[in-house]
Amino acid sequence: MVEKEHMNLAMIGHIDHGKSTLLGRLLTETGTIDPHLIDEYRKKAEALGKATFEFAWVMDSLKDERERGITIDVAHQRFDTDKYYYTIVDCPGHRDFVKNMITGTSQADAAVLVVDAKDGIMAQTKEHVFLSRTLGVTQLIVAVNKMDRINYDQKRYEELKEEILALLAMVGYKKDSVIFVPVSAYEGENIVKKSEKMKWF
Repeated sequence: MVEKEHMNLAMIGHIDHGKSTLLGRLLTETGTIDPHLIDEYRKKAEALGKATFEFAWVMDSLKDERERGITIDVAHQRFDTDKYYYTIVDCPGHRDFVKNMITGTSQADAAVLVVDAKDGIMAQTKEHVFLSRTLGVTQLIVAVNKMDRINYDQKRYEELKEEILALLAMVGYKKDSVIFVPVSAYEGENIVKKSEKMKWF
């Protein structure tokens, strides 16, 4: 049996842009997480007034994280593809926990920068981009998330893509080393299969 290559992948970006939800959805749709667990999390999240947090709870397992609805500590999860096995590191997006983000990203071979399609670039987006580059992360995937909030609008996606590319260029990322993907993590659009709602991509 051929041994798979290993890669550490950090999820970075501003608070509430959907990092944990994207990761939870990806792990569920690839069979890493049992869908019954998501159903259980959905019921518990709704009982706490945190509807739509079920996918985030795959990674946000601390009581305080679930009650506050934010990632506080770095969480790791294994994820396999045909070619690689990944250790995905879910990094907190809140500025109060930037030390934890640094710890998580310092281990990364590549990163997924999650940016809310409606809100765009925010303070922690900028800080996480700068820190990831400083920490030596040269490969980047930008997940423009919550495309459902802008009705899967290609024009807004393209505008935001240009804004993000300008930010990335400022810290030394090369355009050809960055991959952009429009997604809706909660709705499951463009996660593991091409979205019918974004045929333009």
